[in-house]
Order: sequence, then C-alpha cells, then structure tokens
Amino acid sequence: MEAIIEFDSVTKRYGNHVVIDELSIPFYKGQTHVICGRSGAGKSTLIRCINGLESIEGGTIRFKGARVGKGNIREIRKKVAMVFQNFNLFPHLKILDNLTLGPVKVLGIPRQEAEADAVAFLKQVDLGDKVNRYPYQLSGGQKQRVAIVRSLVMKPELILFDEPTSALDPEMIGEVLEAMKALSEQGRSMIVVSHEMGFAREAADQVSFMSDGKMVETSPPDRFFNDPEHEMTQQFLKQIL
Repeated sequence: MEAIIEFDSVTKRYGNHVVIDELSIPFYKGQTHVICGRSGAGKSTLIRCINGLESIEGGTIRFKGARVGKGNIREIRKKVAMVFQNFNLFPHLKILDNLTLGPVKVLGIPRQEAEADAVAFLKQVDLGDKVNRYPYQLSGGQKQRVAIVRSLVMKPELILFDEPTSALDPEMIGEVLEAMKALSEQGRSMIVVSHEMGFAREAADQVSFMSDGKMVETSPPDRFFNDPEHEMTQQFLKQIL
C-alpha cells in the first residue's frame, strides 16, 4: 500500500511539555484513518503538523515521499484540505462565494468551473438549495457540511478532519457523519480526529488510540473494538462506549 503521509520519529513540544513524542506512523492513500483518545493526547496537534499549522521540533513528516518543510508547505496545503471544529466560513459571503474563493484565488480555476463544482458537491450533501444563503441562515450541521464541500472543491489528495462534530448539537451530528461516510465510501484519503466511535466502526479502515503523544494501538476497526490488545485502549473503550 502507498503511504500518503508518513511520520518518522516526530516530536512536538510546547515549552517543556511534549505533545507528540517521537511518533512514527504511516497513513495510507485511499484509507479513512480515525484517531481517538482523551483530551490532551496530541490528536489535533498531529494533524495540524501535517499542513504546517504547527511546527515540529524533531523527526520528519513526508507527504507522498516528499519531506514537509517551509520550502514546500504552500504547495502541500493546496493538496491537503482541513475541516475544522468551528466551520470558519466567511459570514459576509454567500455560500457559493465561500466555496469558490479558494479554487479561484489559490488554484486559479475559472470561476464558472469552480461554481459548477461547488453546486455539484452541495447537491451531494443535500444542500443544493443553499447556494445563495449566508452562513447565519444555516444550522450548525449545514455549516459543517458546507465546510466539507469547501475542502472538496480544492480537489485535495488528503482531507484532515479535526473533531468535525464536537461543536454541533446532538441532532445535527448524524447529517455530518453521513456526509463523511459517503466520502469514505468513495475511497478518499482521510485522517479523522474524532470521538464518534460509531463512525469509526462503520467507515474507518484503520483506528488509532493516542495517549500522551504516542500511538498506543492501531488496527482495523473489527479488531480495535472487539479485541483491543493494549490495556489503555481497553480502558478507554469501556469508558466511551
């Protein structure tokens, strides 16, 4: 299998606090890899290091074999999209303008083509009628689905999700997870930081439990949930399930 992202002995610190501790792990092309763990485990920091939102103090991160660094981070960001917890939509722009800004300004895609892509993806997540709405006119779940579409219109090779449902009311979580499941079924490369274990069971190819900056256990979902090897994983699952 081809690795799209590789961590090789990566270390990240905030002062004297080690957030990622000499971490080595591959993430494979075409797979959905869910990372779970308690707050403070280093999960969000890990994916923020991939696209340079956080710098690392040691080790190497490679994207498709190329070392991630200051010299190529702008090009890598064009290929790696990120869906945040809090949508980050521009409130003064209509949904269509939110979605076309990146493709037109960053990728140089003609506006007509960018608009056609945006409308097509909105229809895929059942938001085809929201093209001319403003973010304040949408629910939280709808905004997050728009944020997912915003990542798709950039034609990414990898999508990072940073706890995409954590800011949503419970009744809105399902609609976002369904959109993410559809992407997983399409074979998109995705790294998902989430506590949604139902999604991990159904949509993940690999599930990792992270604690204190280390990957304690990584395995396919059947084995991860039914026969976890590490005591820390077993304890976490007992508490969360």
